[in-house]
Amino acid sequence: MKYRLRVWSGRVLAVGLTAVFALRRLAQGRRAPRRPPRSVLIVRFDLMGDVVNALSAAAAARARWPAARIVVAAPPQWQPIVRSCPAVDEGIGFDGGRVTHWPGVVDPRAWRQALRVLRKIRARRFDLAVSVYGPIAGVAAALSGARWCVGYRAEAPRWSFDRALPGRRRNGGPHEAELAARLVGGPVVWHTCAAPPPARPRPAPAQSRPLVVLHPGASHGSAKRWPDRHWAALAALLAPRVGALGMVGLADARPLARRVAAAAPNAADHTGATSLDDLIRLLASADVVVSTDSGPGHLARALGRSVVMLHGPTDVAVHGPGGPRARALRVDLPCGPCYAFDRPAECIYGDALCMRWLQPQVVLRAVLDLLP
Repeated sequence: MKYRLRVWSGRVLAVGLTAVFALRRLAQGRRAPRRPPRSVLIVRFDLMGDVVNALSAAAAARARWPAARIVVAAPPQWQPIVRSCPAVDEGIGFDGGRVTHWPGVVDPRAWRQALRVLRKIRARRFDLAVSVYGPIAGVAAALSGARWCVGYRAEAPRWSFDRALPGRRRNGGPHEAELAARLVGGPVVWHTCAAPPPARPRPAPAQSRPLVVLHPGASHGSAKRWPDRHWAALAALLAPRVGALGMVGLADARPLARRVAAAAPNAADHTGATSLDDLIRLLASADVVVSTDSGPGHLARALGRSVVMLHGPTDVAVHGPGGPRARALRVDLPCGPCYAFDRPAECIYGDALCMRWLQPQVVLRAVLDLLP
């Protein structure tokens, strides 16, 4: 019932907005601007890794228009990541996707909050609004009041964008960061973030190097998770070869962290104990980060770290870590990559062999290859 209500409300809203945007186009007869934009709004909702990859649009915009003011609208919980991007002048905490999910879709307070933020954005009169991905971001960009709006044609109601680019996200297609940069016609930048300075500088002792940070979590689907026994085996293999190991993740990873600590005496458990700023600093201090296809893995790449990313259902070409200092590992099976973009990554056969058959020894070799 909840899913059907979301689908039907989305269809009705899309039809109504298409009519509104078409009438606006007829009434205003919008033309391409003749001067470079002085203010650029970049809109990206959804998960941590999505926002990280969207920062390539901000970096590309900064490279193309050095004097412009770059503003990124993203969910409030990811604003520390937005602030860590040197190309961004300002972040706006805005979770437009909240009104499309239960119970926000029927919560008047969620709609009032979204409209309140939209009114503030419209008052800014941006020269350019860029929708990086998705119909909700596309609608928000189209309603932003910007003088010119850009996005991918297939990702929003018709007439949402003044310049609608062809193409869409698909397995085998361009990387998320490349798609983001293409929207503003700038170069792809992989190193988009910098760690904030610590409140108390604490340089790592020489004997704790090299530092390898492990992130076993994956919030968008169980098929992305590598088996716990493989993480423990990898920690045992790494322990005598590195100065220190670190475990990061949410509180639900603590049982695994205890298992890793038993296998590797030089492992430190940070699960469930770091703020997002702390996580950024910790990832930035690592020599290598090993992660599933998840937000912290993409964040480590954006911080310029060496990354080994473990893939199962997701396509490396689209969702890989990207950049020159990264290794993407996956086991090729006839059924993969199977991630469908519009739902969490779950194995339709109930047994994610693509992750289970990825052996710790393979991951170890990739880590050792990247260590200084």
